[in-house]
Amino acid sequence: MSFKFNFSTDLKSDEEDIDKITTNKKQKTDDVRPAKKITISIDPKDLEEKDVKVFTVDDETEITFVDIANIPRNAKDGDGEETIAELSDLVPNIYEGGLKIWECSLDLTDYLRSIKDEINFNDKSVLELGCGAGLPGIYAYKNGADVMFSDYNEDVLESVTIPNVLLNTANCDKNVVHKRCQFWSGDWSSLQQRLKNRFDVILSSETIYNPSSYAKLYDMLKSLLKPDGRIYLAAKTYYFGVGGGTRQFESLVKTEAEFDIEVCKEYSEGVNREILHMTWKSDGDG
Repeated sequence: MSFKFNFSTDLKSDEEDIDKITTNKKQKTDDVRPAKKITISIDPKDLEEKDVKVFTVDDETEITFVDIANIPRNAKDGDGEETIAELSDLVPNIYEGGLKIWECSLDLTDYLRSIKDEINFNDKSVLELGCGAGLPGIYAYKNGADVMFSDYNEDVLESVTIPNVLLNTANCDKNVVHKRCQFWSGDWSSLQQRLKNRFDVILSSETIYNPSSYAKLYDMLKSLLKPDGRIYLAAKTYYFGVGGGTRQFESLVKTEAEFDIEVCKEYSEGVNREILHMTWKSDGDG
């Protein structure tokens, strides 16, 4: 990859920030944010005023995206009121880290490039869960897929994901994006109830940091993957200060015994990271 980011691998500060907010009356761990379909409200002309960066995936694909550093971290709670999300990369049930380019999303995008001879995205249906900036989903989109982008926060979709997709569409044509993409915010359990179609490919990165969300994520994957579909999930081997990681999620999947799961790529520079590949077991009914 020719474009690099500087990432912090010390999650202790995030943990301390989260502790500061646990007494905030707006933070209720049993809240479920309803799923909501987001329409494109931004005027493509406004994109001309945004600072952008370019991520070079390969000789054929570049992804243009807005400079997230210049976007205010003012996520809103379920009542539409601004919160103190600027203190942390994670405020459970309020802000789930979408206003940051996470290294595993770059890992996953680059991995999809590396297997482009094995996976043909043309005319495929793709779901990116916890999309944030949406780089893996945009890579699939630019290679012919119809993509549903899902993020917990409506603000993230409106200020980051949708502008990024438009920037990677010829002439920023909203009509093209409307035909080939959907954008949904909200909690996974609520989203699962709203979606009726299944997907050829499900992509997700940095979504298994919290073990308490594993059941929701697993149920989501199980209900939305086509019988012959595949899942690519990129994550850190272990999230210090939070508790989740690839081994723990892999253990859950193996215990349920409905999917085959394997590590298809490992990254050892910096924090250890992996990409997990999941498919239905051949003797399962999908």
